[in-house]
Amino acid sequence: MGRPKEERCWNQVTKEADGTWKCNRCGRQFSGGVSRIKAHVDRIPGKGISICSASPDDNHLQPQSQEIANRMNPGEVAAEDDDHEMVDAFFGGLMQHSINIISQPINLPRGSAAVAQSNNCGFVNDEIKKLNELLHDLTLEEDDIKGELEWLKSEGKQSKTQVDDWLNELQELRNEVGDCLNLAMGAVHYFNENYPHYLGQMQQLTAQVSELKKKKPVVLSNEFVGKDFERNVKKMWELVGDEKVLIIGIHGMGGVGKTCLATYMETQIIREGTFNHVIWVTVSRDYTISKLQEDIGRRIGAKLNRDDDERTRAAHLSSALSEKGKWVLILDDVWKFIDLKKVGIPRCRINGSKLIITSRLKHVLRQMDCPTSNIITMYPLSHGECLELFLLRLGEYHKTHLPPNAWNIAWECGGLPLAISVMARTMKGIQRIHQWRYALNRLERGEMGGEMKEEVFQVLKASYDNLTHKSMQNSFLQCALYFEILSYNKMIMMLVDSGAINGRRRLNDIFDEGGTILDELEDHSLLPPFGNMQNSVRNMACQILKESQRLIVSCGKELTGISHLQEWTADLDIVSLDTNRIKEIPAGTSPNCSRLSTLILSNNCISSIPECFFTHMKSLAILDLSYNCSLTSLPDSLSDLTCLVSLLLHGCDALAKVPPLGRLQKLSTLIMSDTEIEVVLGLEMLTNLRWLDLSFNKKLRLESGRVLRGLTNLQYLNLFVATLSNVEIEDVQGLTTLEYFLGGFNDIKSYHNFVAGICNTGSAPKSYLLYFGRIDNSERIFESDARIGPSGDDHQIVHLLDCEESPHLLPKDLTNISIGCNPRWESLCDALSNITPSSLENIEIERCTQMKSVLCSFGKCSFCSNLNNLESLQLYGLESLIVICKEDVTATDTTTQSLKPNAVFSQLRHLEIWNCDEIETLVTAGLLPQLQNLQTLIVDSCESLREIFAASSSGADSDDAASTIITLPNLTSLYLWDLPMLETVCKGIIISESLPKFVIRGCPKLESRSPFEVSSSSFTSYT
Repeated sequence: MGRPKEERCWNQVTKEADGTWKCNRCGRQFSGGVSRIKAHVDRIPGKGISICSASPDDNHLQPQSQEIANRMNPGEVAAEDDDHEMVDAFFGGLMQHSINIISQPINLPRGSAAVAQSNNCGFVNDEIKKLNELLHDLTLEEDDIKGELEWLKSEGKQSKTQVDDWLNELQELRNEVGDCLNLAMGAVHYFNENYPHYLGQMQQLTAQVSELKKKKPVVLSNEFVGKDFERNVKKMWELVGDEKVLIIGIHGMGGVGKTCLATYMETQIIREGTFNHVIWVTVSRDYTISKLQEDIGRRIGAKLNRDDDERTRAAHLSSALSEKGKWVLILDDVWKFIDLKKVGIPRCRINGSKLIITSRLKHVLRQMDCPTSNIITMYPLSHGECLELFLLRLGEYHKTHLPPNAWNIAWECGGLPLAISVMARTMKGIQRIHQWRYALNRLERGEMGGEMKEEVFQVLKASYDNLTHKSMQNSFLQCALYFEILSYNKMIMMLVDSGAINGRRRLNDIFDEGGTILDELEDHSLLPPFGNMQNSVRNMACQILKESQRLIVSCGKELTGISHLQEWTADLDIVSLDTNRIKEIPAGTSPNCSRLSTLILSNNCISSIPECFFTHMKSLAILDLSYNCSLTSLPDSLSDLTCLVSLLLHGCDALAKVPPLGRLQKLSTLIMSDTEIEVVLGLEMLTNLRWLDLSFNKKLRLESGRVLRGLTNLQYLNLFVATLSNVEIEDVQGLTTLEYFLGGFNDIKSYHNFVAGICNTGSAPKSYLLYFGRIDNSERIFESDARIGPSGDDHQIVHLLDCEESPHLLPKDLTNISIGCNPRWESLCDALSNITPSSLENIEIERCTQMKSVLCSFGKCSFCSNLNNLESLQLYGLESLIVICKEDVTATDTTTQSLKPNAVFSQLRHLEIWNCDEIETLVTAGLLPQLQNLQTLIVDSCESLREIFAASSSGADSDDAASTIITLPNLTSLYLWDLPMLETVCKGIIISESLPKFVIRGCPKLESRSPFEVSSSSFTSYT
């Protein structure tokens, strides 16, 4: 070992017989090399070693010199000794015991320096006390961890590395705390000007210690893989320790590790000894109440008479459980609702006892009154965790002799611990590479043979068998053909087209059933709430399908070409290659698949399809080519697929050419949206179409008379962004089955004829979005299109955009009207006189630059007089707006005005105004009495606004205005944001029946007085 340049460092340490170093100044012994010696003697903190506690100028072994002692009175000396005891408590036992904190003030000589030193000592004592308490708690946690590590060692198990990392971090933090305290105490006693720096460092260390405490790891053996498992264990301990919690649920798909988590908790709860009894009962699908009673009774040593009825046995069992004190009952593998009262399990919280239920059916946990917050849902492992578990189960040999495709095999198991463990066990000790390739090939094909079939397939299939209806089972099998379900609408229509759901009904009924089925599949842990379907679950579905059909399913496998073409034989029924990287189908490819009914090639990169590709697919019923962004055209052989029921071409951005479709007479669903298509030949001949989506085709132009007259069975028609022109009334009168419509018009005649021909007849769509004018500049209309469809609520919406002509006809059942980007209209009354439907509930106006008022008066014109049900008014970017209603009613006292039942704003609940920079008073005195039902008012970025509510007319005396009482009984929320000129909410007092939420941000001139008669704590201001 070489010596440092500073020879003085070597002169201040002595080498002991055991090889350690002893400081000649402070007497501390330590091990290490050059850097640790230098860090100690030069008092450099943060180097993993405590710094020298002696004074920098002291060359003796004792840290205190007599000279300093003589400067202090006996009280000071005693205080210093106590302070060093505190520091030594950190250095010596490193917090094995609590530190003795000074509780009495230190006696110092008079004078400013002494007073400062006294204050400094007080601050140091406070910070030391905080650190002491935190480090003491951490020491107890450390003892617990070390005890658990000893237990793991006794069981022959190895802990996870993060436990050691945490213990090392704790030790390093202890050293830093010791160094910091030493320097801080020295700074106090020697009047060092660096004292504030050390105090700040102590506070920072306090925060670090507190954070380390939060990060305390769960001591798990390395057999438990995954961050989620550790989080779940922590959550379980929180719930188990909560006296208010009775039922805890563990939910997840079969084989994901529910029983493993419950078993771990059982072992640890027994070790902790905080419960008198831990009772485990496996319930399973074929349970009966009497059998469950017997199993629980046997576990707790309670003898139940078989001759007694269930009620008597339940009473005996309940009494026996109550006598057992504090218990944990684990019911594993529950498949259906269990009436706890009938079994004899007490539902009341007795002595903090717990009931833990594991189930793959979330609705069962809900039915048993397990709160959602008490349900721990377990998910498959991540990709990296898959390999970690796979290697762990393979054993030591394969850690150094890992086959090149082991990662792929682990990944193919889809994160399911059961599948990974079984697969690893079957491959353990196998060295020949061809066997590994063969195993991977079988997994990629979705084949489950041998142990995988027996131990994984059967476990997963139990969830499928538990589905109550055949339609649910068929729907699940259909879902398995896709890597990921991105759209419920698309999936439900796929279920209809495949025959899994009856499609000869109203769309509402179809989607209610379809949505319920998909929710049930999620509840049964067969569909994820998000993301792609688990690989083993899909393989299980494919195994079931193969019992009656031939299929090729390779979803999400990163294939770059059409695979297994030699297997595309005449008896093939289903092919799904969804979500791969297939770029081309080789020229001349023409599979002889006369029975093929379903072909899914969606979410690929296919640029072209050979002309002969579909030639021998005469039975094809479902064809999905969606999201092939490079596909420019479809082959003419598509026109001969006369059995086609569903053609899906959504998101084919470059698609510009489609062959004539007139011969596809069985076509029920056609989705051809977001493409470059300009014309669709033969569309008018598809008389069986029920679902037609041609939205977001900017180049598409449709002649109404040539297209719509023949489509009399349509239930859903989406022409959003596409253009429908030359509409005559007779063109749309036959659309009597239409339930949902989205579309726009560029000419006023087509718009009027559509409204007159369908919307104002007895067969109007139940939900629609109509727009008239140029769509380019409007942003909010694109938020509306997703609201129209059978999976949501019904809406009747009209958007009037930048158009030179004003419509003179609106649908009779219109509920929402939106005016956007029109530079000509000065008020709604001028543009829409005599055509207001009484059903109108919401008005939204956006960027109408010349609009000075919204309405002309309070119910005087024909437009205003029909606004009896208006609930929401939203105004955005009206740069010329100066008043909501042009003809104000003069009023000096708002309390004297009576509200007419049919007043324009009598039903208004929501008022919102943004970026209207000319308006100075928002709610005038004449408007105010009509707002008795107003609940929410939002005002944002109106630069000239000075007053929200005018309590009186402009000519009224200011003293009278200040004493005015305004009644807004239903107001619950008032938001005022970025209003630089706002001076007052109102000059009077606002009274409401409930406490309004009053939020202010960016209103520098607003008076501090709250207009509400509420406590100041309810006034929330954000600056």
